[in-house]
Amino acid sequence: MRRHPLLLGALAAIAAIGAVVAAGAFSVPSPAAVVDGTSISRNTLNAELDAIASNRVFSCYLQASVAVRSSSSASLPTISGSSSGSFDTAFVDFWLSQQIDDLLVEHLAAGQHLAVDSSAMAAGRADLTSTIDSVLGAAAVSAGQSAVCATSGAAVLSTLPSSMVDEMVRAQAAGDLVLAHAAGYGLSGTQLSRYFALHSEAFQTICLSAIQVATQASAATLRASIEAGASFSAVAKANSTDQVSAANGGALGCFTANQGAYQTVAADVKSLAVGQVSQPIANNGSYLLLMVTRYLPASFDAVVPAVRHQVLVAGSAKASAELHSFTKTASISIDPRYGQWSAGVGVGIAPPASPRSSDLLNPKQ
Repeated sequence: MRRHPLLLGALAAIAAIGAVVAAGAFSVPSPAAVVDGTSISRNTLNAELDAIASNRVFSCYLQASVAVRSSSSASLPTISGSSSGSFDTAFVDFWLSQQIDDLLVEHLAAGQHLAVDSSAMAAGRADLTSTIDSVLGAAAVSAGQSAVCATSGAAVLSTLPSSMVDEMVRAQAAGDLVLAHAAGYGLSGTQLSRYFALHSEAFQTICLSAIQVATQASAATLRASIEAGASFSAVAKANSTDQVSAANGGALGCFTANQGAYQTVAADVKSLAVGQVSQPIANNGSYLLLMVTRYLPASFDAVVPAVRHQVLVAGSAKASAELHSFTKTASISIDPRYGQWSAGVGVGIAPPASPRSSDLLNPKQ
């Protein structure tokens, strides 16, 4: 039975940072943008645009990421411009605004005295890879395929220049620190253990059985039968359209907090006691009845990745507000050929009213 994976990456709550972006904070002549004194050079911007335009895997991932994060309400701007070797204005502004957002997050972390050290970078790399994995998984489910773009986040990153990957990792690491700080915890083992001790029930293993049927009415009828005394196992064997679990009396097995589907499962069975049956749950064109068979306590050492993730999620609302406030007071200037900075236009850069094609369609000139 296919279940939607957890879609929320470590940085999903901070606008436009993390796995979708890359920053180039190098001070060279003719900057594309300057953020509180830190320059993003045109050379860096152009090199990254070239790298993206020639990289089918990463371009595919960017499109998938925009679709997943917007619930398919937005799409990636066209990359190529109207002439050979050129880039579309909207995509240039999209990418440059992402670079600016990265710098804003890094500056926010520095202002909070959060050091992006080697330990933070290592963890940031793991989180970045995991975030890309989640996007690829969600895109695959949406497309009804086993995989899209690449087999893994590591495979996506392997197609990029090391300098781009390093900057993406640094942005991820800085964002992680900001999120954890907003949650009131650090990311050390001691701090994560403290969070686990206060929220241990949120990480317990969930064992459950399921019945899958075509309609909500059928699910409701079967639930009424079970409530009247019929065996869940017998009803599953006789009626469930998921043949694998039906053969086992509906048993799906156990879900640990580190698994991608865990948050979906936990939400579906929230407040259900062992032996209780859920109301019908819509699931990819079918309906489910779920019954928890066991809740098992988890040890901290077994669920450290999940605890880390939950700490980051816990800080998301406050961190987003902090970033918004920080952005309003930041000094941001844009090379006029790309447009004008405006935090209220979505991608952050409003293109010039009458851009010169030599400036915007081919930023190398």
